[in-house]
Amino acid sequence: MKRFFAAMMLALLAPACASAAYMNMTEMTEPKSGSRMVIFSVKSDTIDVEPGKETVPDEAQLSIWAKIEERFRQGEVIKATGRGMLTQTGSLWQDEKTASMGLIWQGEQADGMEGCMGAGLTVDLETGEEILLEQLFEDYDGALGEMERILEDDVLDTMSDYMEYADLLPMPTDSYSFSEKGLTVYWPEDRYRYFDGTSGSVTFYWHEIADYIGEGSPAYALAHPDVSYNPSGIESLCMSGAVSPLLAVELGELLGGLAQAYPLADPDYTTDALVYPLERERGFAVEIPKYAETDEDDTPVSAVRASRISLAGLLTTGKSTDADVIALLGEPAMEKVYDEDAAFDAMLDPGRSLYYELSGRVLQLHADEQGVLACVILRDAMPESLY
Repeated sequence: MKRFFAAMMLALLAPACASAAYMNMTEMTEPKSGSRMVIFSVKSDTIDVEPGKETVPDEAQLSIWAKIEERFRQGEVIKATGRGMLTQTGSLWQDEKTASMGLIWQGEQADGMEGCMGAGLTVDLETGEEILLEQLFEDYDGALGEMERILEDDVLDTMSDYMEYADLLPMPTDSYSFSEKGLTVYWPEDRYRYFDGTSGSVTFYWHEIADYIGEGSPAYALAHPDVSYNPSGIESLCMSGAVSPLLAVELGELLGGLAQAYPLADPDYTTDALVYPLERERGFAVEIPKYAETDEDDTPVSAVRASRISLAGLLTTGKSTDADVIALLGEPAMEKVYDEDAAFDAMLDPGRSLYYELSGRVLQLHADEQGVLACVILRDAMPESLY
């Protein structure tokens, strides 16, 4: 325990110089209890100093330290570890001006009670000030309205009895983080909590909120990446067996192995498949054959579904149309119209699916009755029902 405490203090007391700050995230395990900790520390670029002279943090660094302690209670972690078992998982994104941190703390809490805390903090590395959620957006009211619409239509509507608390609206605005994937908002555990005791959070993908983020935002480059999109990106995704490079879910992966990384909700059923929503990755699900000869955990994933996606930056659910799909990819290998009954059996909206054969996979692009792309499904083979 003494060695662990010393290592933790070393992470916390990293040397600082009077120059631009940057962040480190250190993950460590306490050998005796098995507790896993995440420690955020403030550092600075190395500069030449006169030998024998002590360097001190500048005001920005001190401000960041204070905000980290206030939000994440890092000074209490060692005490909680001494009392019982805790598990922390964290995230850190930063560039030259901004750092955004997220933390889930499950088990023994700083107050000695069992529970879970989800929290985020975003700071300006030059000033040490916290960046509030509203400061990310040029049109904050529009962004907030869109995020709450997503919660209403795409999150709350898909929740079932595996939730202990699901009081998502109004959305909290005081605790968030962001990364390459998107903007993650954290709820207090007494408003949003799973049966396993984990506090809830929702990630809003950048393509969903990019229209509200202006050039002055610290998240502008993430929401508006300066890349040139090409249809070959869609074929590359199909070849890899994935629908998004930000989600490590691939065709052929055993369901049991996938569940270790992405907790799965109870399955729903189509005519010929079991569909497992990814519990923490709203808008994504995986399928396995309904009548597989293997145990469920030992059955390979046969399809990956996405209802909140920008496919290779070119086709976006809720925005792109079936006409956009055909203009980009040409005429499909097959297509099928789903009336209300057929759509219910397939867990889709009534509408039309276009099927493309790409790189040995089948890409199903399903549009609703208004012709707007509603779901993307990457399959390992063409569904038998089409023949």
